[in-house]
Amino acid sequence: MIFRRYGSADVFEWDAVRLRPLAPHEVLLRVRYIGVNYADIIARRGYYTWINRPPACPGFEVSGEIVEKGTAVALPLGTRAVAITRFGGYTEALIASADRLIPLPDDVPLDHAAALPAVFITAYHSLVNVMRVRPGESILIQAVAGGVGIAALQLARHFGLTTYGTASSGEKLDFARQFGLEHGINYVAEDFEGAIMRLTDGRGVQFVLDSLGGYSLRKGMRCLRRGGHCVTIGAAGVVPPTGFSLRAAREWRRIIVDLVRGGVYHPFNLTATNRGISGVQVLLLWDEVDRLQPGIEHIFRLYREGVITPPIGAIYPLAEVARAHEFIESRRSKGKVLLKT
Repeated sequence: MIFRRYGSADVFEWDAVRLRPLAPHEVLLRVRYIGVNYADIIARRGYYTWINRPPACPGFEVSGEIVEKGTAVALPLGTRAVAITRFGGYTEALIASADRLIPLPDDVPLDHAAALPAVFITAYHSLVNVMRVRPGESILIQAVAGGVGIAALQLARHFGLTTYGTASSGEKLDFARQFGLEHGINYVAEDFEGAIMRLTDGRGVQFVLDSLGGYSLRKGMRCLRRGGHCVTIGAAGVVPPTGFSLRAAREWRRIIVDLVRGGVYHPFNLTATNRGISGVQVLLLWDEVDRLQPGIEHIFRLYREGVITPPIGAIYPLAEVARAHEFIESRRSKGKVLLKT
């Protein structure tokens, strides 16, 4: 499934590719499930600089079975595996380098396998390698009912953190509570900054995981206690709309106001408040396999131990990828959305 131009979800169309011969270190994976991430939506709209210009095929993560392999690959045919790819995952078959594969035991379902990598690697890297969380600390997770939010929530509870989270409805907060959310805040019904200060007796939290950007990011920074650290992983709250309409014009106005209110962060502002901020884009760590591998192995070990689980909110046929994107864009989705071939 590719798009030849940027735009709304209906730009997707089928494309056929003649498979090239495999290099010695490559495999051909018969794809069964594909993870859908918000980055795919941003790419389709034309605001994601790390994907090739159209025609382009999104998709970071797939699961399936090896049906062909290069001469240097030791894994046998039929091996069930998940592959992490730099886009190109919205497909029925995928050529992948063997070092990008994670072989799966028989007790790991293929749908769960496709739902694990992107969100859990992002959450794990943010909490473990950047925040360096410790038991007894506290974290505010924005969009806590989304894929990364639920992943971060489960890891935070496992590491012994007190968890706070925001969502746009009570239904989403109830969903997140099933995975360890202790203090939920409906940011539509109340100001989350004021709620955090009330819940923490004015102290704030040690960590914030932000995926909204704009003014929400600035408010999240103000929720930090002295010495606190915020990690921003995206800007879903200020992604520009597609097309031209009265609704799009209103959205552009809201985004511009939000960005202006969000402002910028000068180093002096950070030192004056003794707070820190970092950005995490796991795709930029693509070539650092050795750096990510320990975290990936830890994630799958926690899954097999029952500590974490990827909540799958919806599964759509690959042919209905437009519906999957529209579902996420409607902000009705909870957990992970998958495509099935």
